[in-house]
Amino acid sequence: MSTVTTNTSWFSRIGSSVKGVILGVLFIIGAIIFIFWNEGRAVQTYESLIEGSSVVNSVSAENINSANEGKLVHFSGNTTTSGVISDAEFLISSESLRLRRIVEVYQWSEKSSSKTTEKLGGGTETTTTYSYEKKWSDQVISSANFKEAETHQNPNEKLFENKDIVAQSVTVGAFSIPEDMIKNLSGWTQLPLTQEMFNALSYEEQEKINVVSNTIYYSVVDPTKPEIGDTRIRYEVIPVQEVSVMGAQSGNTVIPFKTKNNQTISMINVGNISAESMFEGAIEGNKILTFIFRIIGFLVIFIGFNMILQPLRVFVSVIPLFGRIVGFGNSIIATIFTLTTGTVVIAIAWIVARPLLSFVLIGLVVAGFIGIAMVGKKNPVVEKVTKEAKQSQ
Repeated sequence: MSTVTTNTSWFSRIGSSVKGVILGVLFIIGAIIFIFWNEGRAVQTYESLIEGSSVVNSVSAENINSANEGKLVHFSGNTTTSGVISDAEFLISSESLRLRRIVEVYQWSEKSSSKTTEKLGGGTETTTTYSYEKKWSDQVISSANFKEAETHQNPNEKLFENKDIVAQSVTVGAFSIPEDMIKNLSGWTQLPLTQEMFNALSYEEQEKINVVSNTIYYSVVDPTKPEIGDTRIRYEVIPVQEVSVMGAQSGNTVIPFKTKNNQTISMINVGNISAESMFEGAIEGNKILTFIFRIIGFLVIFIGFNMILQPLRVFVSVIPLFGRIVGFGNSIIATIFTLTTGTVVIAIAWIVARPLLSFVLIGLVVAGFIGIAMVGKKNPVVEKVTKEAKQSQ
């Protein structure tokens, strides 16, 4: 663990905050474009799902009806494969839909925490504490930029890479399921491993393998006391099981179904799921994704407005208390501007698709401004200032 203290002058902070204004404007513009795109995407996705739910045909997977060629079909059934899938490097095989190898390396991880204190005169003092811990990670953690790089060095690469193997010939009844669709399946389970499974490897390789709790420790002296650079390997599978599929029938397979607004529908779920439930899940997923993207967009707008207002805060921070008061005020102003900007952008994006709702949102924004103005007029301080201003004229 180490601690570093840095000082920033008031003039440097002023310069940085002025530069931040430009970046703040770019943040707001980018967020507005992002929110506008997200609302359009959400509406188009919803419309395509509604269209799909009205034309889908639930069919038997056992027989292919040529009359459904090009139409949106839904079917359920047990998956079958033509054979096993395997990892040739370790001779691990499984009769499953997907098999993935997860390779983890024991490495150093750096964490940092900072505390900034404003000083009289407008400068700041920042104290940063760096701490280190050892952990398993399936990604190489670069130690080149560690604060204590010399004493916390990680390997530059892994002995083996992660691997995801997909079954090539998967069928459900008479239908062949495309590989791209199988890649969308989830529901991984751990593949049991035993020491005997590696007897076919060379003696030299067998000596490097130690299986503990379904995990391969490769060239590790003591699995209970790993050292930096040690490697361990796990395998997970998605087993052969019943699935529900939806897409456009194309010969003996299914492809993405194109809707009238040029969106596509292609779904696969584990289990016997009705078409109605699959569409309900997709619509709910679209709502959640839309909400998450909105939050991201609003957050970026808030950061942008805060950056634009930051020079004012820095300017008065020669007295730290004043800086904190103005900073609090900036946050309130940024919040109001963020909610207003974001709501208006959403309303504009919905004018074509949902005009009634867009006008309601715009009305709420206008009502909000009127409410703020009325509250301001009723404020005793505001009334006093206004009265004195009239008397002085």
